[in-house]
Amino acid sequence: MNEHEDTPESGPTGGNCRWCFGSGAVQYTYAYVPGADPFGSNAETVARMGACKHCRGTGIYDSALDPTLEHLRRDPS
Repeated sequence: MNEHEDTPESGPTGGNCRWCFGSGAVQYTYAYVPGADPFGSNAETVARMGACKHCRGTGIYDSALDPTLEHLRRDPS
């Protein structure tokens, strides 16, 4: 075996995250409307980069670690 060959133990077990495409970061867009009426005036929008919530910023998706699936894992009893 070549010392540069990849073995199953050498790399991560999951594939690239399909939400961030393996980068670990996604764009989040926020809107702010001043005042109590959200439809009373124009909204100001801001786009920011943040860690992907599905892979927790690693870029490698593993469904066992996905925090957005916690409600599906709970025991119904």
